[in-house]
Amino acid sequence: MAIILALSGALFSGSGDFLGGVASRRGRVMAVVLFNHVAGVVAVLALGPLFGGSLDWPTVWWGGLAGLSGAFAVVSLYRGFARSNMAVVSPIAAVGAGAWPVVWQIAGGDVPRLVVMTGLIVGLLAIWTISSGGPIHEAEDVRAGVIYGMLAGLGFGGLYIFLSLGSDTSGIWALLPARAAGSIVVLGIASATGRELVPHRKAVAPSIGAGAFVTLGNGLFVVASTKGSLAVVAVLAAMFPAATVILAWLVLGERLTRQRQLGLVLALVAVGLVAGG
Repeated sequence: MAIILALSGALFSGSGDFLGGVASRRGRVMAVVLFNHVAGVVAVLALGPLFGGSLDWPTVWWGGLAGLSGAFAVVSLYRGFARSNMAVVSPIAAVGAGAWPVVWQIAGGDVPRLVVMTGLIVGLLAIWTISSGGPIHEAEDVRAGVIYGMLAGLGFGGLYIFLSLGSDTSGIWALLPARAAGSIVVLGIASATGRELVPHRKAVAPSIGAGAFVTLGNGLFVVASTKGSLAVVAVLAAMFPAATVILAWLVLGERLTRQRQLGLVLALVAVGLVAGG
């Protein structure tokens, strides 16, 4: 069940990132991120009763930290995109999202079985292969891209870890303080830097859709983390770039390169190893 929930979470999160990417192409990126977070708050209020559970103070604490970590990740990611190349930043950030929870679990003394560990390593390789792509020009600041990619990966990994530390009976309510804290941080950054707070008219709908889909994906991750190994659930949930790439291929006609086809095959192998273990 945990594997199915984690993969479903990756599907919804990747779909949300696709919508967010469509919205961001229309400009006012910080406004898109802000609408994304606010839509996430509304989504939790709407979906929370369906998932059940309740919000207690420890979950508020961990959820708030998850929101701050997620906001840090998003800001680092976009700063990286501005200073370097997506081909440098994205794969490092995506692998970090899956790797840090694995490190956290192993550091806590819970080492996965050999077959599962092999699946996790193949999964991280799949995430890298799917996320990377595109030329890196000599003029690009690769060092800055690596640094911001690592910071973004740390932030996304922290998001997963903190969400997993909430009460097992909280359902997806941990996402309420997470999304609220993220909204406040993004609003503060946008206001301090004089950015627009409202996306372009044609970007409003995909921005809201992105927030709803990513929130549902994160919610499925939270539930999955109560039913299985954090390391397994986090790596599978971090495969969200696969959904983004496939949607870009189907909807926008973007070319599905051989490298990304290989990445999708590796992802299937990783899922099989993890499930078999």
